[in-house]
Amino acid sequence: MKRLPIVLVFALLGVSAATAEKTVEGVFLDQNIQASYNPLGVQLVTRLFYRIPLIDKPGILWESTRIEIGVQNNLSPAYDFAGAFINIEPIAIFNLTLTAQAAGYYTALGFGLFPVGGYGAGYDSGALDSVTPLNRFGYLLSAAPTVKAAVGPILFLDTGTLTYFSAPTDTGYFYEIAGDTILADSDTELSNQAYLLTTILPGLLAGMNDSLLYVPGSGYLSHRICAAGVYSTDIGEHFSLYGALFAGTFLADRYYQYSLYLAGQVGITLRL
Repeated sequence: MKRLPIVLVFALLGVSAATAEKTVEGVFLDQNIQASYNPLGVQLVTRLFYRIPLIDKPGILWESTRIEIGVQNNLSPAYDFAGAFINIEPIAIFNLTLTAQAAGYYTALGFGLFPVGGYGAGYDSGALDSVTPLNRFGYLLSAAPTVKAAVGPILFLDTGTLTYFSAPTDTGYFYEIAGDTILADSDTELSNQAYLLTTILPGLLAGMNDSLLYVPGSGYLSHRICAAGVYSTDIGEHFSLYGALFAGTFLADRYYQYSLYLAGQVGITLRL
């Protein structure tokens, strides 16, 4: 059996998120595909949302303020997470995203929800070969505050995320695909994504990404550092393209310490 696809834990950095572009009101459709190597993963993320300016006030701190509310779907060969989100940016240097999603794990493509015996259970390909995957429903809740700063061409962003998972099994623990780790049936993950980037050309950013994943219940830690490149461009007033590439290694991880990590993301945003 193949190793399960996972949710990529990096987040694409839109240029507007760091440079305080003026908020445009409207209905937006955003769709992107993400893929990674070590671990192998792929998912399609779709968001449909309504965006409105929050504070009508001149100045770089206020022009990007906004509220976005809508629906989000994360689809992979192993699961479908579907639900709602709200993103609030009260000032250009901070925003908070809250998400609530139903989680459906399915075995139709040979994956699903893998019950395991405890935090110490193995979850490499060999270990998962002996586990029968399940069709199950659960849910997840997340809160992700982000702080942002820009000094000339240098951009800094840091996002901390608290995610609560509920996925009932008969063993009390399961292989959590999104974080590539083991969780109890009701459990939390803490993650942090930090980016230090510089503007190379209009729309093109390059720099470093530091990624941490921590499971409080077990004390498990995964730590990754990457070189990062991000590009975005507007095509007319209603359509934009974006993409990102990451290459690095794990400083700490149960299975991938010091292994090569590669990831990419490409997407579109359409103002309807």
